[in-house]
Amino acid sequence: MQGELRQVADLALFAKIVQTGGISRCAADLGMERTTVSRRLGALEKTLGVKLLDRSPKHISVTDAGRRCLEQCEQLLESALNAQSLATIGSTIANSAPLVVGAPPDIIDRYLEPLLTAFEAKNKGLTIERRPVTIWTEEAIETVDLGLTLAPLKVAGGWTNTIAYVRQSIYASADYVANHRPIATPFDLEAHDCIVETSDNERHSWRFEQDGKVTTVTVKAKHTVSSLLEAREATLAGLGICRLPHYLCDSHLQAGRLVDLMPALESTGRDVIVISPRQRQRKTGTAALRMHLESAFSKKVI
Repeated sequence: MQGELRQVADLALFAKIVQTGGISRCAADLGMERTTVSRRLGALEKTLGVKLLDRSPKHISVTDAGRRCLEQCEQLLESALNAQSLATIGSTIANSAPLVVGAPPDIIDRYLEPLLTAFEAKNKGLTIERRPVTIWTEEAIETVDLGLTLAPLKVAGGWTNTIAYVRQSIYASADYVANHRPIATPFDLEAHDCIVETSDNERHSWRFEQDGKVTTVTVKAKHTVSSLLEAREATLAGLGICRLPHYLCDSHLQAGRLVDLMPALESTGRDVIVISPRQRQRKTGTAALRMHLESAFSKKVI
C-alpha cells in the first residue's frame, strides 16, 4: 500500500513538472531539492517501464507515453489541491481569482449556464467567469481554464475530450426558398449557393445518411464565414444554404424565418469538445468542474 501511495504522489509530481516547465522550476515551487524531484521521476519511469519526459539541460518535452497519462496525472494533482482546500475551508473549493470558462455565447446561454450556476452553488468559495469565445486560437485557449467548442478544432494548444454530439441540418431562409429552385435530393444542393465556415474541413462536401445509406455531395462555397453565428446570420439574410446545428436554428425554424430543407435526412453532426490549456497553471477546482461538465453532457446528443 505504501508503494502504491508513493506512486500516486509521483504521478502527481510528473504533472507538476510539466505544468511548471521543468524539474528545476518544479523543485523550486515545491521547496524540494532538484535531485530529489529528478530521482522520483526516474523511479516512476522505471516502475512504469516507459519514459515520460525527454530531458536536456535546457528543455523537457513530454513523450507519447507521457501524453497518454498526463491528463489523469493532472487530475490527481488537482484532486490533491482540492482535498487540501476542503480540509481547510469545510465544503467549498475556493480561488482568489475566478475560474474562466470560454465558449460560444449560444452554448453558454443554452447549455452551460445552468451547469455553471449549479457548480457555484455547490462550491460557495468559487466563482466562474463566463467568457464568450467565438473563434478559438492558441492565444484564446491560454486565457481560459476550460473551454467548450464544436469540432473541428484547428488549434493544438490544449488537451481535448469529446463530451457530446450536436445534430445538424441544411437550412435556408424562407425568402431564399421562395425564390430558388426546390431541393428534392441532396444532389440538388450542387446547383445552389452555399455558406461554409473557414474551420469546416468538410466545407466542400456534405454527407447525409438515411436508412444506413450514406450520400456525399459537393457544394459550391460561395460565401465563407469565420463562425457558426456568422453562418446563421448569413443564412437568415438569404445569402444561401448552410449546414448548421439544430440548437442554433430551432427558434428561427419555429418562427418561420428558416426552413429545414431535408428534415428526413441525417446530416453529419459535430462533436462538442472540452479544452484545457497545456501549459497554464491549473487553478483549484478546474478538474472538478471539468468532471462536472463531462458527467452532465455524458456524450449525449444535443
